[in-house]
Amino acid sequence: MLKFAIVGYGNVGKSVEKLLDKTQIKAIYSRRNIDHPLYRPMKEIGKRRDFDVALLTLGSYSDIERYADIFAELDTVDSFDSHAKIADYKARLNALKKDSLAIVSTGWDPGLLSIARATFGIGASSVATIWGEGVSQGHSNALRAIDGVLDAVQFTVPKKDALERVRRGETEGKNLHDRICYVACVESDKEKIAQKITNMPNYFEGYNTVIRFVTPQEVRQQKKRAYHRGQVVCAGDGFEAICSVTMTNNADYTAKIMLAYANALPQLKKDGFRGALDVLDIPLRYLAPHTVL
Repeated sequence: MLKFAIVGYGNVGKSVEKLLDKTQIKAIYSRRNIDHPLYRPMKEIGKRRDFDVALLTLGSYSDIERYADIFAELDTVDSFDSHAKIADYKARLNALKKDSLAIVSTGWDPGLLSIARATFGIGASSVATIWGEGVSQGHSNALRAIDGVLDAVQFTVPKKDALERVRRGETEGKNLHDRICYVACVESDKEKIAQKITNMPNYFEGYNTVIRFVTPQEVRQQKKRAYHRGQVVCAGDGFEAICSVTMTNNADYTAKIMLAYANALPQLKKDGFRGALDVLDIPLRYLAPHTVL
């Protein structure tokens, strides 16, 4: 039975913990001093190797990349979800990981919907993705990383006519979605924070972004809305393919996908894989039972 370390103890980290047998978890690493019997400080992650795979449930905005060097000798699985930065992130890991393996971006998107775009996009003249309505873990993390923000959560909301827009040929995400942000901060910081949000590249820049400054209690209430959904729409001459996913809890579903890839990691290493792999690099046979054909 594989032994794991959970690195980061936010929503996804806690979801992973729920799914694993207690005997499988050797440590929970966090930058914060958390009240947990398995807690270890982040700085100690390279000192003890009593686990097989480190599950990186840190935020993608800056945390995963910031700590990449200390994971170099570890076999890791993450759900890095900054689409525009995945190629650079993989290149960095490939330079670091000579004898270890990193499976990156294993969430539902990027991840499962990446596979849908690649497969259903064969022969298509247009491929688009519509996200939401739902809470975005990556965008919420990016909000909370801004100086002065006490707490925040972001919802991605497709425009009412998003599917019709796609069918007319629109594929740019900025024209298909609105981003609704609930932000708690000190009153004097509101203007500065609003500017940082609306100008944040790869997250909010160019989107119709609505910022609602609320109390920390209201943010916590909004966070209870843990659902999300997404659909990939591919169209070509004579066909349309729509692949959709709906989940009641974004973090729980992401955790399940991460663990599926983590369980495949030993066989991948046995077969000679090293460096950084994303979901398009891994044959589906490593995850799928024979009965699916």
